[in-house]
Amino acid sequence: MRFLLIKFTLIFLTYLVVLLYFCIFTYNLPLLILFICSILLALFRKYYLMIPILIVFAVFFLLINSLSIRDNENQPKNLSKIELIPDTIQVNGDLLSFQGRMNRQKYQVYDTLKSLKEKEFYQNLSQNCQLSFTGNLEIPEIQRNFNGFDDQKYLASQNIYRQITIQQITNVEIKKNFDLHTLRRKAIVWTQNHFPKPMSDYMTGLLFGFLSKDFNQMSDIYSSLGIIHLFALSGMQVNFFIDWFRKILLRMGLTRERVNLVQIPFSIFYAFMTGLSVSVLRALFQKNIRLTSLDNIGVTTLVLMLISPKILLTTGGQLTLFYAFVISMLNHSFSNLNGLKKC
Repeated sequence: MRFLLIKFTLIFLTYLVVLLYFCIFTYNLPLLILFICSILLALFRKYYLMIPILIVFAVFFLLINSLSIRDNENQPKNLSKIELIPDTIQVNGDLLSFQGRMNRQKYQVYDTLKSLKEKEFYQNLSQNCQLSFTGNLEIPEIQRNFNGFDDQKYLASQNIYRQITIQQITNVEIKKNFDLHTLRRKAIVWTQNHFPKPMSDYMTGLLFGFLSKDFNQMSDIYSSLGIIHLFALSGMQVNFFIDWFRKILLRMGLTRERVNLVQIPFSIFYAFMTGLSVSVLRALFQKNIRLTSLDNIGVTTLVLMLISPKILLTTGGQLTLFYAFVISMLNHSFSNLNGLKKC
């Protein structure tokens, strides 16, 4: 689909916005040169309306980048309380990890569990709570080895700039407030307690986007069974759930127009239940945006960069969008080929 009034395709606009994104967030001279050449090509083709759109995105990206720098610089020197985000709890042996909030800042937290009772408490915890503790507030480690994992960069992509290593928890205050984090955690805990392994890992991974530490230990087995792709970056389960959801509503007698309307809030709810997983968000947007293949991935990419500006700073975000772009290109090529055969 071409927007004839503005004489350029959405996928070309998306290409320029992505180049602009990386020029701002990860300054790179070759990318800058490529961006300038692409802008000159757009001007040569008289795509003048692209310029104000690109300026709007540039201002937005610069604002996000400056806010990130400010948040990184305005971190507290010490902290004694943290509000635990329940659906981020991970227990691996005697190591507890989770994300927490305090004073509008997010933190990655680590603790060594002292007893089996304490371990069982956190494995079954499905409520919001506030922890009082003594510990160290530290800057996450940077990449030390070539091709090594950059913990600092990864956490910064989630707006986390400090990590906490707890020495001792002095008080646990259970909160009665309810939110979607709590609902997702309750669903994860219920699944883990009512289904045997590895079935519980399958279900929490596919239904809620939660992969426990046990999953990493079983990944070779999943690969040999040929099902590892179900937990990868494709978000392929989204199509399955959305299609069944639509079939159920249509069987109940709802019109297609009403089903299309109900599908949107269901998609938003499901996105939260999967922890706003990058691949699920991408798949949900593609499922709900009713455009041709290339325009679909173009709009999806632009919307994702607006609602989650750091999505392309993660390997997962880059791979899932690249995967979707390749599939869209193949669909577009085959549709053109079929059109030529019909002629």
